[in-house]
Amino acid sequence: MKEAIKNVAITKFTQKGMIRKEYLDKIETWLSRPEIIIIKGIRRCGKSTILRQIASRTKKKCVYINFDDYRFLQYLNISLLEEVLKEFPNYDYYFFDEIQKIKGFESWLRTHYDIESHKKFIISGSNISLFAPSLATVLTGRNITFEIFPFSYSEIKEKKLGNIREYLLYGGFPEVVLEKDIEKKKLLLLQYFNDILLRDIFERYSIVATQQFKALAQYMLSNTGLKISPNKLAKELGINPRSAENYLSYLIDAYLIFEVPFFSYSAKTKYTAGRASKYYTLDNGLTTVLSQRISEGHLFEALIAQKLRKNNKDQLYYWADKNEVDFISEGRAINVVSSEKIPEREYKGLIELKEKKKHITEFILITKEKVVSKEFTHIPIEEFLKK
Repeated sequence: MKEAIKNVAITKFTQKGMIRKEYLDKIETWLSRPEIIIIKGIRRCGKSTILRQIASRTKKKCVYINFDDYRFLQYLNISLLEEVLKEFPNYDYYFFDEIQKIKGFESWLRTHYDIESHKKFIISGSNISLFAPSLATVLTGRNITFEIFPFSYSEIKEKKLGNIREYLLYGGFPEVVLEKDIEKKKLLLLQYFNDILLRDIFERYSIVATQQFKALAQYMLSNTGLKISPNKLAKELGINPRSAENYLSYLIDAYLIFEVPFFSYSAKTKYTAGRASKYYTLDNGLTTVLSQRISEGHLFEALIAQKLRKNNKDQLYYWADKNEVDFISEGRAINVVSSEKIPEREYKGLIELKEKKKHITEFILITKEKVVSKEFTHIPIEEFLKK
């Protein structure tokens, strides 16, 4: 075990990779506080790079350990964490990457936090529910959490890494953005999809890697923006409703998709069968490589959903009655139009909502080009994404 730790541990850091100030500035303000810093995000979005950049920018003694390293396969238990502290006893910051691999790590961290060992832990993982359900409250009040996402369009434009068309089709995974060969982009994205299924779903939930599950995952990712209930999904794919519900939760937990529920003040109305949620892919590149047919309109809508999800995951909904409104977020109603001509239904949805939900204060149409209107705010897609 000691030999594996010595071979995997990193204690000298150089500032490699692109600096993502949006994340670094926020996280670094918490380094001087005792709370455990938790960094979560989809696999390959740049979490490990950010951890090492933080280590390189501080004058404190740091050690970085990636528990996803194959050399730890036979040692993934609490003893491994204890051994790390023995090997690096006088360090200030401990960066533990993919720590969810170690069962019971939550209680171990809480113990060290509560005894005020003056050691700072910065941990990361590739699941939304990084903690085991039975231990979800163990670190309550003892942590601060940050989510990391693939490159946003504003980051790509700022660093001159691509254009809107490339971002629309191939998304923002850092290595995919930096790779200029289209076929290599696609191969990377397919590898990410398979790696996430294997490491963040099959291994985590100890389920058999069935074609049934893979088919469901591909179906959801290739149909970004799909409105569907677990019952209907079960019928579509010939599986039982409980399995469909579980499978959806696994995909959400691994950051492959996210849910946009129906907007209502009533929790009962929100989750009735007739008010199925919509599901979007977290990154368009995965949709592109898994789809038989690509819909530009769906991809544009997904870009807006991804931006809104990143800004405020707990206040993102859609609404529908006779007509539909794509998104409701923080008092704003938003419809997305990718066609040159704006269909009348897009206006009707906003007008209908305006009459029924008085607290909605802003009505927005996101369009390809700038449109002047007295009644509604029109914002070009690129402008909205760059904000």
